[in-house]
Parts: sequence; structure tokens; C-alpha cells
Amino acid sequence: MNRQFFQNGLHGKDANVDTAIVFNGVDWQQAGKKPAGFPHTVWELLFHMNYWQDYMLDRLTGKISTSQNADEESWPAIPSPESEDEWNSAVAHFLQGIQKAEQQAGRDLSEKVVEGKEETRADCLQTIVLHNTYHAGQVVFARKFLGDWPPPTDGGS
Repeated sequence: MNRQFFQNGLHGKDANVDTAIVFNGVDWQQAGKKPAGFPHTVWELLFHMNYWQDYMLDRLTGKISTSQNADEESWPAIPSPESEDEWNSAVAHFLQGIQKAEQQAGRDLSEKVVEGKEETRADCLQTIVLHNTYHAGQVVFARKFLGDWPPPTDGGS
């Protein structure tokens, strides 16, 4: 695996929709609506994606989580953002995380990133790519159920 592999993977190139655009055009109030028969709102998915992307980015800098229940913490307490600002901040944070992962992809991919562990930079980046891709698919599916897909082509968010 090389830098280009991760660059492509972070954006779904030649495989799936770009994870950087799955939230384009989502209204903050729409983000809190749960489609019938669907397990999560778009807000819940974004919150969860941010949590685990941050978790893995921290590992890339040698920080180990001290969380006692990361699985539970990775989902929001309420199914919708409380404001447009909260929504916009969360989307911006997600996009910044993708940029940080892209920067990490330019470094030594075989470097062990957590002292005492065999985990490499490539391992952490692969987790980010796979996790984001999986949940980006869920976001698209939820948006389709809500009649909110595809996103606008003007790049608005």
C-alpha cells in the first residue's frame, strides 16, 4: 500500500462515493430525521464517524484512548444536532479529519505509531478508510430514504 492508495481510499475514488461529499446539502434539521426502518439519523452517523476518525488520528500521533466505553461514547446522546452551527462544525471537523489523514498518508506507512504495539500508520489509515466508507454508504442510504440524495452539484453544504 502506498500514499496514493490511501488518498484514493479516503475519497472512495473508483470504488464508491467520495466520503468528503456525503454531507453536502444536508440541512441541519434534516440530519436529525430517522428514516422509517433505518437504525440511525445522518447526524448520528456523522457523530460516530467523527469519533472514530479522531480516535484513529490520535493513535497516529501515539495517543491512546483511556475511554472505558468507546462504543457507547461514539454515538450521540440525542439523534439530531441542536443547531445549524453544531451541524456545520461537525461537518467541518469531519473534513478536517480527512485532510489530517491525507497528511498522515504522506509519511512512512510502515512506521509503528503506538509504542509497544505492532500497529503501523498504514493500519490506522486503513481503519479510517474502511470505517468511513462503510458509514458513508449508510449516510447515502439514509439520505435516499429521506429523498435527499444525490447532493447538490454546486458543492454547497
